Amino acid sequence: MTVSFNPQLTTSPSNTFLASTEGYVQGTTMDDTSSRMWLTSGVVASSVTQPVWGGMAITEEVATVNANALGNSLVLASAAGNVTGFTVFDQAHNMIIVPGNTVQQSVAGMTVNFFRFGSNIRIAVGVLSSIVATLDSGAINQALYWDPALQQLTASGTSGAFALPATTKILSLNSNSKTISYNSGTGALTWTTGNAALIQI
Repeated sequence: MTVSFNPQLTTSPSNTFLASTEGYVQGTTMDDTSSRMWLTSGVVASSVTQPVWGGMAITEEVATVNANALGNSLVLASAAGNVTGFTVFDQAHNMIIVPGNTVQQSVAGMTVNFFRFGSNIRIAVGVLSSIVATLDSGAINQALYWDPALQQLTASGTSGAFALPATTKILSLNSNSKTISYNSGTGALTWTTGNAALIQI
C-alpha cells in the first residue's frame, strides 16, 4: 500500500541548534541534586533602594524577633566580611517585570531566593570584560573579587571591590551569555549579551 501524503510532517525551525546559542544566564544555577535543597528565601530590606535581581552578592541578616515568617532580611553586600550568598532567579515566581524593563526583579519588602556560601551550588554571575583574559586558564581556586556597584566579578584594584570567600571557585567563562545591564539613572534592567562566569560557592 502506498500513502499518497505525509501524515505527520515534521519541520525544524532554522538555527535551532547553533553553537552560538550556548552560554549562561546570569543569576541561574546549574542543576545539582545535592545542592539544590539549599535554596532559600529572604525579604529584601527596606534600606535597599534599588531593584534586586539574580546574581547579586547579598548579606543575610537575622530577622527581628518573631518577624521571620518570610525569611531573614537581605541587603546588598558591601564588604568581604559581610557577603553571605548570592541571589538567584531559580523558582522566583514572585519577581516582577515592570514597564521599560526586560528583567524580573524584587524590591524592598518583596522576597527573593538565594543560596548561601557553603552550599556548593554553581551559579552564573557577571564578569568585567577586561579581566576575562586574566581569569581564563587560571586555577579554579584563584582569588576572586566582587564589584558591589556593578554586581560582577572584577579586578582586585577596582574601587570598592572586595574579595569573595577563599572557598569560592571559578569553573568556567562564557562570552556569549545573557547578562543584566542596570541603568541607575532610570532604574531600567535589561538583558544583554556579555561575559559570565560559572562560580561555585
